[in-house]
This record gives sequence, C-alpha cells and structure tokens, in this order.
Amino acid sequence: MKKLFSLLLILLMVTPAFGSTTFADNAVKAKVAESSTFFNGEEKQSNGFAILGNNYYSLRDIAEHFSGTSSQFDITWNKKNNAIEIITGQAYTPEESGGSKYYSPSSSYSATLSNSKVVLDGQLQSIKAYTIDGRNYFQLRDLAAKIPFELEYDNKLNQLAMFSKVPDHAYRVKTGAAVESNAESSNFPRWKSTVESYLVNNSDGTVSVIEAGKEVAIETYNAKYELTATQKVAYELPLFGGFYSGVKYNYIAFGQENREEDNSKEVIRIVRYDKSFNRIDSVSVKGGESYTVVPFDAASGRMAEQGDTLVFHTSRERYTTEDGLNHQSQLTIIVNTGTMTVTNNMGRFQKNHVSHSFDQYVQFDGSSHVLVDHGDAYPRSIVLNKGDGTSYSEVDLFQIPGRTGANATGVSVGGFEMSAGNYIVAMNSIDHSLVKDYTSYEMVGLEKDQRDIMLNVLPKNSLASASVNHITLAKYVGTDRIASIPKLVKITDDKFMVLWQEFDKDNHPGDLKYVFIDGSGQAAGAIQTIKHFVLSECNPVVSGGNIVWYTNSNGSRLFYTIPVN
Repeated sequence: MKKLFSLLLILLMVTPAFGSTTFADNAVKAKVAESSTFFNGEEKQSNGFAILGNNYYSLRDIAEHFSGTSSQFDITWNKKNNAIEIITGQAYTPEESGGSKYYSPSSSYSATLSNSKVVLDGQLQSIKAYTIDGRNYFQLRDLAAKIPFELEYDNKLNQLAMFSKVPDHAYRVKTGAAVESNAESSNFPRWKSTVESYLVNNSDGTVSVIEAGKEVAIETYNAKYELTATQKVAYELPLFGGFYSGVKYNYIAFGQENREEDNSKEVIRIVRYDKSFNRIDSVSVKGGESYTVVPFDAASGRMAEQGDTLVFHTSRERYTTEDGLNHQSQLTIIVNTGTMTVTNNMGRFQKNHVSHSFDQYVQFDGSSHVLVDHGDAYPRSIVLNKGDGTSYSEVDLFQIPGRTGANATGVSVGGFEMSAGNYIVAMNSIDHSLVKDYTSYEMVGLEKDQRDIMLNVLPKNSLASASVNHITLAKYVGTDRIASIPKLVKITDDKFMVLWQEFDKDNHPGDLKYVFIDGSGQAAGAIQTIKHFVLSECNPVVSGGNIVWYTNSNGSRLFYTIPVN
C-alpha cells in the first residue's frame, strides 16, 4: 500500500486547477469532482467538488459510507456554538430530510468558505471547509488524518480508495493479484463446498496463503505481514478437491466428472509437491474402483498424514443405482506415500460409510485415523469413525432429529481437534424442539435460523455415544443475534480456542467472539469480544505466539491476530 503522505501529495497534484471566479463576495466556483470513490473496496456515490485546485467531499457522505466500520463517526450541528461536531466511534445518524441533490458535471456551482467551527471529539480543529447548498465539504486528506482512515489515489483509473482504520493487531496487506471474498457468513448451507482458502505456518516464521481460483495461488508473508513471494500452480484436472501441507510435502487433490461412468477414467488425482511447490509425483483414482461420477460433491475434503500414510477424506456422487439415482456419500482414500499407491478399498460402500456426507474432517491418533462426517441419512448425525481402513469403531456424536435423507439438518460443523484424552468437535445447532418437520430445503416451523455454539467431546477411552459430553459455549437461539459456524484451533494438548462471528438481525457482521477451552472442552475463562475483526473460510493457525488468519473482503486482504497468552 502506498504511503499516505505520498498519496495525498499525488492527489493534490493531479486535481484539475480552476480559477477563483467569484459568484458573490465570499463565493467561488465549484465543479463536480470526476474521481470515482471506493470505500473498503466498494464503489459508492459521494458528492465531491473541485474548488480552487483541490477536491472537497461531502462530510455526510463520508460518514454514511464508513458507518459500521472502525472509522465510523457521527455528525451533529451545534447551532448555539455555530459548530460542526464530529464524534468518532459512533454510527452515523442520517439527516431526517435525506436524499442527495444531483449536480451536473457540466455546470458550475457556488461554494462558500465555511465560517463554522469544527469540533472533533470535543477538541476544536483547524480544518478548512466549504458549504454548497447547506452541505459541508472537506478535503479528504484533512479528514483521513483525524477520523482516521486510509486514503489512496489511483492516477490511471482516477479513483479515490478509502479504507477504514485497521484495528489493533490486524494488518492490511498487499496481494499478488485480485482476491475473491471469503468472509464468514450468517447463512448456513445445507452442505459444505470444497475449502478454497488456506493459511500455512512455515518453518522459517513466514506464513503462506493458499487459494484455489482459476489456478492455485501461493502468496507468502513475513513476520511483519509484508508480501515476499508469489507463485501459481496450474490445475491438472478441472476440479479442485483440497490442499494439505504435510511435514515434508504439500499435496493438492484435483478431479473431474465421470458422467459416462467410464471405469477406466481418472476421477481424482492427488499430486505431491515439495515445500517450494515443485511437482514430485501423483496417485490416481479411477471411476470404476471408486464408483465415482462427481468427485468432491457437496464436500469440504480434508487430509491428514502419519508417517508414510496419507488419508484424504472427501465425498463423491456415485454410479447410478437400481433406483436410477446417483447417491452421494463420503469417500475415504488411504495412500502409501512411500509408493504413492492407494491401499484401501474404495467401493460403493466403505466400512466407514456415511450418506449423505455434507462435511468431512480427519486426524491421526497414533496409527489410527479418526474421521468426522456430517451425515443426513445413514447415519443422520455428526458421526465419528476411528479405524485403519479395514475396520472402524463408529460413534454418533450428535444425533440429528428428522426423517432420513432430509438435507436440512439445522447443524453445521466448524472444527475437529484432539486433546490428550478427548476428541473435540465444534459445531452450531438450532433448538430442534422448535422444528415441526425437516425437508430437503428447510426446517418447517423454524422462524429464524439461529444456532447455539457448542462442543461434542468424546473421551478416547470410551468410544460410545453415551460417553459424549455436549457443551454449550454460547446461546443465540431467541436472541437478536446470529452466530456463525465456529472455528476450533489447537494451541497445545490442553489449550484450544473457539472463535465465531456475530451478526445482527439484518445479517450485518458484528463482533468477533472467542473463548479458550481446555482439553476436556471446558471454558478456561470468559468469552472475549473483539470489534471489527472478521472471520473467513480460512481456518486460523498458530504462528509467532498468535492465532492468525486472513480475510478477503471487497478486493482487500487483512490478517488478524490474537495472542495465545
């Protein structure tokens, strides 16, 4: 990002100069400013005028567009003191009259130097302003330094870009290319989609953003969150299925559809790279051995490794069955990375069968892998399977009411981790007693999809549904707020963090909430609040003594950090 002082200097230099044609004793000529204006990446209409060689913009427009952000401010008129009073940190209160007047770019207008005082948070300011039709117009450089907010000018595009103040312990960063928004939402999908945003904590103290778009982009940042390297990896098959950073190698899964049900057609390819993303080799899965017509269907897809064993836990839409349908279920692929071969049976019904599987997680516990699925049919539960590919112990962590195969379940999983003695799954859930029926599309009778934040904790030494401890961390059902799907981050074997985003009743993002929990899922302290932090699809990592994640929003990327102590 360009430095603010340089940008302001450029802004003044490129503004067209106009003469000081006098309209009245104290009035000068004003022409409509031609620059487009962007606020936090979104183009928004703002009234601006070129006056005596400088651009001035409506104070109320700036306040309205920053309302709800870390740079929000309100405006009041103190008639007694003839003062414009600016109060930072407060949401903008629109004028009762409302509405902006249209100004023609081909016309000239009368601007009068304002004689009103400007008071910011109780302190008198020395700021020049002009009045046009009763509205006050200020130079952006004066406001940016005092509200404050960030200001950039693009000379080629003639664009003014304003960004709200970056919160403490957050960093707005450069990117190698345009970015797609990945911010957390208050909407809960019936099933997940492939994770496309990853953050990797590298051994040299840097972090790398891995994003799947038209290709896989890798962007690396140093400890100061300065962009130091960018590279791209081309897709080897049309579909992206997931990324995993292992101890020695990186893995990316690609796939392609097999509607023709060709047994010999490659449907999934897991490619191995070194840590610099140089391709080493790959392993393929064919349609016939996996009964797959659409890989990664309605799936998140995650990987884990232990020694020379890599497990890719995802899903597939299967070959047509006797009922004429292509049913969806989990697909678990076990790879010997020493020989890059698949070692398990991937038939129509695997030993850890889950149908439909709408979300998948995998961890290794010693030599056994532990799988978590969000199933809506067989079983209809958040289910855990522990095994070796040949046999599994199955445990329903959270049984979901409703008819078998009804896609609407009212729950979403956000994370799966292990402590020394427990398996911990973070999720959210509606109050199921409020639902009259579950269909493929909705929970009938539920007026608002509000969900409590909760944990399912299963002792490792007692793999039975009766042993699961259901812990509610935060209640939202019946309140005026909505909580997102939570994130779960492991710090140590006995310390974890659960994070979630709050939204208001109109689905506007609100505060970030987090709480530390111990290895048994019990809260270790009160729930904490951070304003203006935004969660994303990216799962946070531990780096440099902080919980770290990044969020793309409106073409801008911010890193957010929370100390682990």
